Amino acid sequence: MTGAAWSFLDAFAPGAVMVRRRDEGITARDLRVEAARLRALLIEGRAPVFLYCEDSGNFLAGLIAALSAGRDVFLPGHAAPGFLAEIGATGAQLLTDQTELDADATLIAVRVQAASVAPAPLTIDPAAHIAFFTSGSTGEPKTCIKTQNQILSEAAMQLALWGAPHGAVVSTVSHQHIYGLLFRLFWPLMAGKPVDALRQDMWEDVAFYAREGSVFISSPAHLSRIPDGLVLPHKPQRIFSSGGPLSFAASRDARLKLGQVPIEVLGSTETGGVAWRQQHGEGEHWTSLPQVEVAADAEGALSVRSPFAGSDGFIVMGDQVTMQAQGRFSLHARLDRIVKIEGKRVSLPRVEEALKTIAGVVDAAAIDLPERNGALGGIVVLAQSGLAELKALGSFRYSRQIRRQLGTRLEPMELPRFWRFVSRVPENAQGKRVVTDMRAVFSGTQSDMPVIASCMIGETVAEYSLELNKDLRWFDGHFPDQPILPGVAQLHIASLLAEEAWGFVATGAEMARVKFRHVLQPGAKVQLTLTRTGVERLYFRYLLDGEVAASGAIKGIEG
Repeated sequence: MTGAAWSFLDAFAPGAVMVRRRDEGITARDLRVEAARLRALLIEGRAPVFLYCEDSGNFLAGLIAALSAGRDVFLPGHAAPGFLAEIGATGAQLLTDQTELDADATLIAVRVQAASVAPAPLTIDPAAHIAFFTSGSTGEPKTCIKTQNQILSEAAMQLALWGAPHGAVVSTVSHQHIYGLLFRLFWPLMAGKPVDALRQDMWEDVAFYAREGSVFISSPAHLSRIPDGLVLPHKPQRIFSSGGPLSFAASRDARLKLGQVPIEVLGSTETGGVAWRQQHGEGEHWTSLPQVEVAADAEGALSVRSPFAGSDGFIVMGDQVTMQAQGRFSLHARLDRIVKIEGKRVSLPRVEEALKTIAGVVDAAAIDLPERNGALGGIVVLAQSGLAELKALGSFRYSRQIRRQLGTRLEPMELPRFWRFVSRVPENAQGKRVVTDMRAVFSGTQSDMPVIASCMIGETVAEYSLELNKDLRWFDGHFPDQPILPGVAQLHIASLLAEEAWGFVATGAEMARVKFRHVLQPGAKVQLTLTRTGVERLYFRYLLDGEVAASGAIKGIEG
């Protein structure tokens, strides 16, 4: 079926299950039949094709078909319509299993075939490439083109290093990115193990699909939000995490709740995997992966030379490091304008360029805010038309309107969660935008948010201990002789905290069973519990001295 580099796929007999789709087993025969059908549609063309699938079985069929037709394959990281149009992923050049993306797209659907069906033989063209999209320094999506050998040799190295998974590989990450492609698909397939078709977004689903000897492929965004009540029928054999460093607290929490210390893999699309660590103790160093050479350049930036990178020289990654003995190092802050948000690389220039396309915006800056769990802040300069709309809608509704417009072009983690509307973006005497100055715009007393004494954020439930500081702007004039926190402020606070915790965005279009039973006054200490049900609804409850002060539900969309 395949070229020599892909011989591991031929190890699956025609009737052997390669992909588990819930209770259905997708065999090698099923995949080959769909790949052969697609190849016949692609063989006449020469231009690259764009492959986006939610189902890993459909993805594999599309990948094999395109490569066997000699077509380069570009993998969009997400399927926002504006982004797909921006990179040219439209019409028949888009291969997908998502029928709503483009009426002219080439649809992929692997179906169970009869045992008597004999698919046509396929051989993958070794000259075809696989490309990923990363955040470039100019703000435009940047393509990173890899040879098949670079990708498959890295997967073989990971298999040699970690051995074969004993059971199912359950993943919270997408195969559209290189980490998911390597660990979710190629690593188990090279070991002769079937893969799961679907990504699991919720920890409850991860627990449901976990089997004896399972391996979890996850990210800091998910591993930082393991719910307290999670019950696993089987502890995983291993847990992998990539996309950014995992905090020691999250690593320790994973060990307590999942029974394993995650194996963190550091790398990038350009370099491939670079190093790994397990945080058995705080301050654990990173160890370079086999065949990978690491060093610090003159500015202390991590430099990498790797056979998986496609470059003979060193590649500077932009992470500041302190080198230790035997290829080990400690990792510090980023040195460039690519930041990690929920484990994914986000280009601040890209966010800024997207903001400047919105009507009424004349200038914009984006900055990550470490004191707010690394969320993005947007600093926006408005034209007169924008100022008029801001005055009419108010900052909360106007910023949500901007987020909805950005949502057609940017991924959820690229959308700013905190906003400042200013007359000009801060610059120093040399006309440069300094990170500390821009972050300072968001610092100081948050006059519209209470003091958060403590918080505990889980997958679906978040609990906050709040102190209603006297300088909250909501108390000003409401009422002069006996200030109270108005109901609209309570809804606003609950909505903003839900957005910061999960990216849950309240539409303001529908509320249910909202009741305000006790007044909340300056200096009061209250407990706020937020509970979300998917992306559809947010439930909130304020407790004052153990009694319900306010409660209700808010309709929402995922930010």
